[in-house]
Amino acid sequence: MRLLSKTSYEQRFYGVQKTREKIILLIKENPKITSKELAEKTGVSIKGIEWQLKKLKDENLIERRGSDKGGHWEIVR
Repeated sequence: MRLLSKTSYEQRFYGVQKTREKIILLIKENPKITSKELAEKTGVSIKGIEWQLKKLKDENLIERRGSDKGGHWEIVR
């Protein structure tokens, strides 16, 4: 099993935090933004964006209102 050094872990954590902050900012700017658009604007894969969105929803930071195609995102806190 490979262990991450403290520096490597911190870099990873910082990268994830920056991505999450960027996703939230992009949602604030455009609540109807799609996963594909988020991926293009952040440079993260669509799967990566979907994972981040799930985590943000699980932490009650964002909510999806309406349908997948016609709905929008809301920042909860």
